[in-house]
Amino acid sequence: MAQRVVDQRDLPKIQTAIQLNNAIPPLLDSAGIPGLAISVIKEGKMHYTQVYGFKNAETKEKMAINTVFEAASLSKPVFAYACLQLVDQGLLNLDKPLYTYLPYPDIEKDARYKKITARMVLSHTSGFPNWRNNDSLRINFEPGQKFSYSGEGYVYLQKVVEKITSKTLNEVVSEKVFKPLGMPNSSYTWRPDFDAKTATPHDAFSNPLPKNKPTTANAAASLHTTAPDYAAFMTALLNGEKLKKSTLAAMLTPQVAVPEKRTKDEAEAMSKTVAWGLGVGLQEVAGAKAFWHWGDNYSFRCYMLAYPKEKLGVVYFTNSNNGLSVAKRILQLVTSKEQPAIAFIDYEQYTSPGFLFRQHIPKQGVTAAIQPFLKPDHKPEIAEDELNNIGYQLLRSGKLREGKEVLQLNLEAYPQSANVYDSYAYACLLNGDKEAAATNYLKAYALDPQNKEAKHIADQLTATNPPKGNIEFKLKGYNNAKLITLAGSFNGWNAYHHFFVKQGDTWICRLNLTPGQYQYKIVIDGNWMLDPGNTATLEENGYTNSVLVVK
Repeated sequence: MAQRVVDQRDLPKIQTAIQLNNAIPPLLDSAGIPGLAISVIKEGKMHYTQVYGFKNAETKEKMAINTVFEAASLSKPVFAYACLQLVDQGLLNLDKPLYTYLPYPDIEKDARYKKITARMVLSHTSGFPNWRNNDSLRINFEPGQKFSYSGEGYVYLQKVVEKITSKTLNEVVSEKVFKPLGMPNSSYTWRPDFDAKTATPHDAFSNPLPKNKPTTANAAASLHTTAPDYAAFMTALLNGEKLKKSTLAAMLTPQVAVPEKRTKDEAEAMSKTVAWGLGVGLQEVAGAKAFWHWGDNYSFRCYMLAYPKEKLGVVYFTNSNNGLSVAKRILQLVTSKEQPAIAFIDYEQYTSPGFLFRQHIPKQGVTAAIQPFLKPDHKPEIAEDELNNIGYQLLRSGKLREGKEVLQLNLEAYPQSANVYDSYAYACLLNGDKEAAATNYLKAYALDPQNKEAKHIADQLTATNPPKGNIEFKLKGYNNAKLITLAGSFNGWNAYHHFFVKQGDTWICRLNLTPGQYQYKIVIDGNWMLDPGNTATLEENGYTNSVLVVK
């Protein structure tokens, strides 16, 4: 029988396949990740692409090469690449204040915004927060002064790009990136064909979550793509396509120093190996220079890395909150190089005590799962913020009792922490114990008088009458409900800021609203529902909400 002769040119690809196919499936099992897609670039071209695991942990539908993922912040480098093409065309100047292209009403009261440029946005030195959340947009420091990661800056630059091109963001990027580079499964807005192609998002315990379907593009976060599509973009960067040499050099040149860890305050020492370029992170170790970025939309997490000199790159996507816990290991498999950027983004790795404790809770319970991680004084060896995060992950996944138990552990270990009391109060609230919630919110406020929100919640939980306001919401029945709240565009969709008060058989909530249109939902014991007393609704990004117009 004739033996098949292996072409010597195929050996590197075969070796990569064997290495990844042996390592990744057990890695996903250890990290609790339902599915992963990966593409490897070598010598400036696609070398290997593969998928592992499931699109949906419950249905067991398998991943496919064209499975679509949320790219999260991997949206930013693609947008930056399109912006730099506009720079080469003379349509955008990196150092010209953005307000000269388009004034920004959201921040016009702060004159400092007139100093913000495209270079500052792409290097995260605009002074904007990452997201405004429940607050109005603000500037935290003098633009250009220092690094502070910001999605809001990208949103402003997106508006400028749309103004100077007279096109939508998706039209601009399709014209300059998706179509010329051959990225057929990429878009910043939802497409009908994505319904069948897209992976299901999962929380840290592999529970499937609802999938957001963005109808509005967001340059910082809404890109949907596949591993091969994104690798095509990275390959174009590695080969210097569609940008002038000087522009590409600027993109990959440090624009600003960054702290050793992104989660630390400005007092943290500056990193000697990690910096930020234009739209991408940069790292250099022993002369090996790379560009990189991570993505985190909570239930979709991903990472990309490339070495221009070697023309080596890798990108992977996951449909899991645990997706970045395996970043270090996957990059080691592909590059065998040191990765200081992993320490900078500061995500818990799958071998850490906190991660192992969390993953054992569903089967063992909190008391048994914490035992291997107790110090001689019986306090957890897991840090306060890590325990806090584990508690919140349990609460978000519906494991209310276990979440409360973890946060109680944290309270016992760190009894002088205002943040721990605040978190434990929240767990009590979700578990239906309003009295304990109010008590602990007040303790949080006593330890940190700046925490006005804790005092606000405690006051509402103990109120016998609804507060005054020009708008009143009423809900009849639901006599067995423990907690009813109101969440909407007026409070950043915070389900624990405006509370209903029960009077007889009617629940009442009042608040002051200025004229305008607002979307909202009523939250009954954690279940979000439309207002049964209001037939007006609006669908946006795949969600249907009740609508209120205040005149």
